[in-house]
Amino acid sequence: MQEHLARIRALWTDGLAAQVCHRLSPEVGHFDMFAPWVAHDQLTLSAVLSRIAAEDIRGSSPQVTSNQLLSAGIVDSGVPAPVVARDLVMPVLRTVRAHGVPWERWWDIRGLNVLLVELWTGRRLSAYSRETVRRELVALWRVPDEYLDTILANAADPFTCLPADLLFESATGTAKKLMHGLIAIGKAKISFEEEFLQTRPQLTDRHDLAEVARRLQRRSELERMVHRYIRNISAEVNANFRSDLDMWDAQMRQVASSLTAYELELMRPATDDERYGDECLLAGQGFLQARLLMDDALLWKTKSHDAVDVSVPDWMVDEIVTCGTRFFHARVGPHPVWLATAETEGHLAAMHALTESGARYGFGVEDYGDGVRMWLEFPLPPGQPGPAYQAPYTYSLAWVEHAWELLHLATVGYARLCVVRLVGDGELEAVDSTWLELPGEMCARGKEAAVTALRRLVGDEPTAINMRVVTEGLDQAAEVAFRSSENAKGEDVHDEVSLVSGSDEYRNFVSAARHLARIRAQHVAGLLDGRGVEEVDVQMKSAEEERHRTLELLRATLDRGKSKARSNRSHGAVPLDGQTLFVHLINRFGRLQLAAGWDSSGRTKFELFSCEELPLAQMVEVIHEWVRHSLDYQGPVWRDHLQRLLSACTELAQSITEITAGNQLRRLVLSPTPPMELLPLHAVPLDTAHSVTLSDAFDHVAYAPTARLVSAIQRSERRQAEVEVLVVAHSGAGIPGIDPIGGPIAEAHLIATLRGGAKVLSEEEATPARALQEMSKARIVHVASHGLTHPNRWAAGLALQGRSLGQATLTTSRVLADGTFSSVDLVILNACRTGSHESTTLAVQTLRSLESAFLARGARAVISTLWEITDLQGLVFSAVLHAHLGVGVDPHTAYRDTIHYLRMRQWRVVSRHEVVVSAESLISANLPGWRSYLDQQASENPLFWAAFKITGSA
Repeated sequence: MQEHLARIRALWTDGLAAQVCHRLSPEVGHFDMFAPWVAHDQLTLSAVLSRIAAEDIRGSSPQVTSNQLLSAGIVDSGVPAPVVARDLVMPVLRTVRAHGVPWERWWDIRGLNVLLVELWTGRRLSAYSRETVRRELVALWRVPDEYLDTILANAADPFTCLPADLLFESATGTAKKLMHGLIAIGKAKISFEEEFLQTRPQLTDRHDLAEVARRLQRRSELERMVHRYIRNISAEVNANFRSDLDMWDAQMRQVASSLTAYELELMRPATDDERYGDECLLAGQGFLQARLLMDDALLWKTKSHDAVDVSVPDWMVDEIVTCGTRFFHARVGPHPVWLATAETEGHLAAMHALTESGARYGFGVEDYGDGVRMWLEFPLPPGQPGPAYQAPYTYSLAWVEHAWELLHLATVGYARLCVVRLVGDGELEAVDSTWLELPGEMCARGKEAAVTALRRLVGDEPTAINMRVVTEGLDQAAEVAFRSSENAKGEDVHDEVSLVSGSDEYRNFVSAARHLARIRAQHVAGLLDGRGVEEVDVQMKSAEEERHRTLELLRATLDRGKSKARSNRSHGAVPLDGQTLFVHLINRFGRLQLAAGWDSSGRTKFELFSCEELPLAQMVEVIHEWVRHSLDYQGPVWRDHLQRLLSACTELAQSITEITAGNQLRRLVLSPTPPMELLPLHAVPLDTAHSVTLSDAFDHVAYAPTARLVSAIQRSERRQAEVEVLVVAHSGAGIPGIDPIGGPIAEAHLIATLRGGAKVLSEEEATPARALQEMSKARIVHVASHGLTHPNRWAAGLALQGRSLGQATLTTSRVLADGTFSSVDLVILNACRTGSHESTTLAVQTLRSLESAFLARGARAVISTLWEITDLQGLVFSAVLHAHLGVGVDPHTAYRDTIHYLRMRQWRVVSRHEVVVSAESLISANLPGWRSYLDQQASENPLFWAAFKITGSA
């Protein structure tokens, strides 16, 4: 009998090894890279291939895995490591990520690797000494010392000492007699095959293990029934019975130690939930996302990677930049993946501490709404005060995909953590990759919650899982896209507007934000003046940490409901009125999508459009090339570029106008995606003749990063202004490196004449400090000066009075440090490129230009420029705008009417509007030939009017 069982097990072992080799081996021509002792033995080769797959769990790069195979002598030393990585390691990883490992538990990479090493050990021990095999386990398979003795207990034939079936034989014969007696009185059965396999369906194809399990079952049943049904048993019979059982148990323990861990688990009766969970995992195998199967879809462990610069995979960029994710979970083939984003140096230090060898980390788990939230607690870096940094991973059990992912995570018991960081202007940088072992109790809780959810969601049809994952949420896709954009674009200074509350946490956050802005202001002043900034750099990192810490505390307070936020946060309805359409532009895998939201009879409606004819990835370089031309000369090439770019966006504009059909939507707020925020989208044509633009389809067209910000601006507390209009003007004279211009001073005089009560700060009076002080008292702020952009967005600003460029520039950071504009309804930044920026990276989406600072400090709306404007264009725009504002027209309507005046070239005809006549008369008084000059400029650039945009509350 034992020989028969051994043959069955040997055949199963050979079949498994052959299956692994067939599915995972490289092409036939690459077999010669293996050492002969590997290539000529299927079991050894299968163990090698499963080891390569297991290294992917740890995040070991293909190069490192190749070096390990070479150093262990598994691969011929004459094969270069890059060839091993390319022709062996990567093909195995691609196959495993796409299909899992080739056995019944496709998800269990570690289990297969351990199983094959145990089977290999058993066979090896039949030919070599225990010490030789021990050395091989360490050198070849890298088995840790604490597991060596357990693995060395494996045997090629574990059944040599298999105890007999107690129905037929026992040491003293007593157990056998008692068994027969129980059968005779009908208390025991000779055969229990059907009932037995029902609880162990996994043994259907393993007759060898089924026989062992049957004998175990018989022994347990015998002891139970003897105690229950046989009374007054003599001491002698009882002693013999105990002796039979003890001897039987000793033999079975020897068998158990010789079997693999997988085989022992197979023999254990499976619960209904376990069987159901396995069925669900098998059913979900086929659901794969191509974007997660690329060779670079996961980061490698940095310390083991030969390359210095590792790019962030596209899907991670998409999740963080487009969806605003910071802590995200996904499945890359059989790997449960957690993504963590470091936003500060403190976060980065904690994440680096986590990836150190032997790092101690913690986990927490809690019920969260309709799901489960798991917390990863990072190690506390030396010298850093607590509490430890925590990252949340939420699995919504209302969704089949999330429930399945939780089941998968809890079953495999690990997560592959990929760490990236936000640097510079919000771009992403790869940090590291590591794997995290989940505690057993956490896995048990997660598996229970997932199975319960899947039973509710798919019932007794696990095979429906793939279809449900593909189709679920289609009716919510537009809302999900919209809210993801709200998260992605609600960054940086905008938190300071939208998270307003009356709590101490809010006051601490504002204080920290102001302090960081002051440090940044010092930093960029040094940059502009060419001075060293090392000392300020240290202070700035500390200030960034403090701002982020207070922000997290504020968010936690708002989430707990202990403070009333004045904004509608991301989980509520879209905070818009019934006439405003808000449209998020989204870069989704290189294609442009539009996520629109509006209010209809008190109910938020969403729509999602894909602009299939607009390949955003191809437009990026074209847009940046156009921007580079604008810095030098706005000639024919620049103009043609702009025309083509806007024409390419016609589908975008038409999709937006389709939404308005049947809806009373008269105002449009656009939230672009990089780099489309550099384009005048309000000037996109709706027809091939370019006679109608997006601006014509709405009463007002404005820009804002989020609907949340618009709502926060509308609801913000306002102060009474002391001054109706403040004009700040500077020619640039006296500032090193700046060429003086005459337009700002002429503009200031003209506005002062139009608006009799206007207060003017010009030239020597117009220092940054004085300007900020006076701006805080005004309702309308108008700045006419040189506009300065800079690669560091905090250094962009307006050139005012000062002895050096750093001293003279009213930078973004300085506005954030000292600006208070709760009385300001409109800021006009009538200078070059005040609504643009120099960044060329695909980064976290937010406003990156000067206008954002004024909005963050309380201004309701900002008019800015997308490119260089001439003195004359700035003068005419300002005159007509203030003429409308002077008669009580609201800022958005005044902006719209001014743009219409410029676009329709109404200066060519005698105006019938008294408001415009007064502005034209003043312009003529200052510059008699202005109409012909403006005609010439308009002919050179018919879209000159599109440079002016308005951002903020609609």
